[in-house]
Amino acid sequence: MKRILGIDCSPKVEKVVSGLFGGNDDVQYEQFHDGIALNGYQMIILEMGRNQEHVVQQICKLRYACNFQNIPIILINARKKDIPSQPYIIAGATEVLSLSDPLPACRHIMNGYLIPGREPLEEEFEYLDPFIKNTCHILQTMASIHVEFKKVYFSNTIRIFGDVSGIMGLSGNAEGTLVVTFYWDLAKSIVAKMMGMEEGEIDAELIHDGVSEIINMISGSTKKEFVGTPYHFEISLPSVVVGPGHQIGYLQNTSVAVLIFQVGTQSFALHVCIKPKTTLS
Repeated sequence: MKRILGIDCSPKVEKVVSGLFGGNDDVQYEQFHDGIALNGYQMIILEMGRNQEHVVQQICKLRYACNFQNIPIILINARKKDIPSQPYIIAGATEVLSLSDPLPACRHIMNGYLIPGREPLEEEFEYLDPFIKNTCHILQTMASIHVEFKKVYFSNTIRIFGDVSGIMGLSGNAEGTLVVTFYWDLAKSIVAKMMGMEEGEIDAELIHDGVSEIINMISGSTKKEFVGTPYHFEISLPSVVVGPGHQIGYLQNTSVAVLIFQVGTQSFALHVCIKPKTTLS
């Protein structure tokens, strides 16, 4: 049984949602509040209010509370007026549905998002483990912080939720992309520790440079471990993207492993998309 959380849902929307899931799932309802806990839920349903800016802020806070977990956020428009979905998708909504849409189509879409992602294959950890180990080691060494690896899931989307991402292109025996993504507050804290400065002294330029250096060090240290294997890659110059809901280009027909790490109560993600040109023997 899936656990679904409905937020700020009117009786009208609650009735429709109950009909969509037919009592086969555990649907709970509560009002939106700061600090809302989303762990254990497989889907979030939020009814759209009339104030776009307020709804966008709600979605941003909900996406932050997901801690980079792949929890779909479904925004329900209960009004007949057609509403542009782009601002809400950029903020972090997975889908924007309307009660005027055909209910069978809505049911199909929502049930599709409840299909669990596949677990990593044992052989996939042959290339994921070095990234996990080196990410923890680099931040422990450079910033004196304890980093704990929490989980991994696979994604086929190019959307990244976070405020700032360091990107490294991979080429050579293996090709792909490596991306580390932080929310702003954690990025500022880590960069301050790396540079031996107070957080108040860290500006956007220093965060940009610090995140660039983090992805460069993770890539460089992991590259050494793949020498002599089909996963050995060369690295390019890192780049940095800033802004919520940004998109990263990946190789076609190649899954993206999203590794979630925790620092205290905050999380960040490492996106690993790598494809060897030859297979492991």
